[in-house]
Amino acid sequence: MKIKARVPILFGSRVVNDGELFETLELHGRELIKKGYAVQVDDDNPVEQPEQPEQPEQPEVSKKNKK
Repeated sequence: MKIKARVPILFGSRVVNDGELFETLELHGRELIKKGYAVQVDDDNPVEQPEQPEQPEQPEVSKKNKK
């Protein structure tokens, strides 16, 4: 399971800093998420590239020259 740390976490023999992505076992990842220490990352939608809000289309305004 791929997750993103929300707080510094001691993982194995190293510290995973907040905002850092790492992989762990499914059970361990779910425990960290439940406690609020991490958030799940979808492999299809990585956290590094947040989704851009969609801009509503604005109709083109044609300007006619008045003579």
